[in-house]
Amino acid sequence: MFKLQCISNPILELIKANAWESQAVFNPAAIRENDHVHLIYRAVEGDNYSTLGYAKLDRSGKVLERWPEPILRRETPQEKRGSEDPRIAKFDGRYYLVYVAYDSVVVRVCLASTKDFKTVGRHGVIIPDVWDKDAMLFPELVKNKLILMHRIEPNIQLALFNDMEHLLKPEKDYWKKHFAELDKYTAMRPKYWWEAKKIGGGAPPIPTNEGWLVFYHGVDDKLVYRAGAALLDYDNPLKVIARFAEPILEPGRQFEKVGDVPNVVFPTGTAIFDDELLVYYGGADKAIGVATASLSELLYELLRHKI
Repeated sequence: MFKLQCISNPILELIKANAWESQAVFNPAAIRENDHVHLIYRAVEGDNYSTLGYAKLDRSGKVLERWPEPILRRETPQEKRGSEDPRIAKFDGRYYLVYVAYDSVVVRVCLASTKDFKTVGRHGVIIPDVWDKDAMLFPELVKNKLILMHRIEPNIQLALFNDMEHLLKPEKDYWKKHFAELDKYTAMRPKYWWEAKKIGGGAPPIPTNEGWLVFYHGVDDKLVYRAGAALLDYDNPLKVIARFAEPILEPGRQFEKVGDVPNVVFPTGTAIFDDELLVYYGGADKAIGVATASLSELLYELLRHKI
């Protein structure tokens, strides 16, 4: 069975001297730019409230920059308890961050964007008040549609829009209709032993010649979080082409097994350098790790598991 290869130690950990990231750092968005990788990570302070921080890494995982202050603080009523678990995609020179805001009652999917990570603009809540997480944008239009992946438990769903403006200002009844036909827009459901409780999207889908490469997490009946991979049809991402029956990454190292939530690997970002695939993930809701693989080998093995 195909497995990602991990660096033994976390590449990013908490900094006790910085109050806003003194308890944990995990679940980073990642995107490559030239020879480095931007990471936007979830940081937790002592009261268990979250903000988003920034770091720049090289392909080996070495930290080149790490900002001493958050790039996105808790500033809206929806974010009263935290801004969490960002994913990132770039359109027309602008980085779009899909993240979740928590007010202690409801988790809402929100959108922010930036050109330089120094000035971040909020676009507000983009999915109505329903418990919804693990949301991210496909990094390219699919048949002229902008696709938002999201997760209403226990499945993974896709919402389609004409463009970014449509996402920000959909028809008044858009989400009502979407929720009423949720089965129609469901791309993946729990299927194997290690994802018996639920699944959720991980890193934004990667376009390949074989289809959309998707990393996702699965939760078993003992609440262990593992990572898997699947291929979705390029023109119709609601169709699964291939899917590993076994996880490609699971808790095994100390920082993945011991933390604020034990036994968790939670993939949220990727970067590709030549044929080297880097998968960034949160370990036990405490630290950030990276796992590697040959992209071509992964796709070859995945295609042997066609649905």
